[in-house]
Amino acid sequence: MKTIIVPTDFSKNAFVAGQYAASLAREMGAKVLFYHVYIVLYSGFEETGVSVKHVEWADEEASGAMEKLLGTIREQYPDVQIDGEYVRGFMIDALMERMKSDSNIQLVVMGTKGVTNVAESIFGSTTYEVLKKSQVPVLVIPEDTPDYALKHVGFFSDYNIHEIDALKLMTDLLTPIKTFDVLHFIKQGATANAERRESWKLKASAALGDQPLEIKEVPVDKVDLHSVTTLATDQQLDLMVFTRPQKPFFEKIFGKSLTKAVANYPVIPSLFIKE
Repeated sequence: MKTIIVPTDFSKNAFVAGQYAASLAREMGAKVLFYHVYIVLYSGFEETGVSVKHVEWADEEASGAMEKLLGTIREQYPDVQIDGEYVRGFMIDALMERMKSDSNIQLVVMGTKGVTNVAESIFGSTTYEVLKKSQVPVLVIPEDTPDYALKHVGFFSDYNIHEIDALKLMTDLLTPIKTFDVLHFIKQGATANAERRESWKLKASAALGDQPLEIKEVPVDKVDLHSVTTLATDQQLDLMVFTRPQKPFFEKIFGKSLTKAVANYPVIPSLFIKE
């Protein structure tokens, strides 16, 4: 059974991500696993045995918080299988190991503060690290995300042949998606490469089968976070999808800083798929 893993620090933004994950899981026929990683802080100057007490206290805190979270989410989504785990360690390392141990985990859903104040969230500093290391797609959910919806999805493309695999993975994984637009930026004044576009579209259509495919080319002065968020707003997108290849598109055209900016400051839910 497909599993969606939701790293949580029990904050509001993580809770919103959990609600989104549960709504998505209901349509996918998947289950949700909430995953909490905690560290134990104690003073080395205190008496022997204090560290054990701190470990027990931290474990009880995590247990209580997880129990409360699962009770709330299960009440809201009684038709979705929802589980929870908590471990001691460091989030990135523990999360990567947990994902490696279970091939059913096919999607990570993480919460952020979105465009308002991402710095207040622990995930503001870890989202990009998860993106770099995760072998499965990562879906980033802003705290101010409205009700769950997947009616209008935008897949950002540079007409790179390797993006077609990501496009196919998106449609196979996110079965609730029925239609979507392929969005391609063109620098103002530049001439569109119709031959490259049609070649890419032909290959993508062959991979997708009967899935309808529409390409929209969008002229911009500069490819940056502003152009991405403006397009998402203008097109009234419910979800943005980006491929994270080794070099092209994000790291060649956008650059690492923009990859990180879009991941940490998403205006709407954003899915990142590694090549």
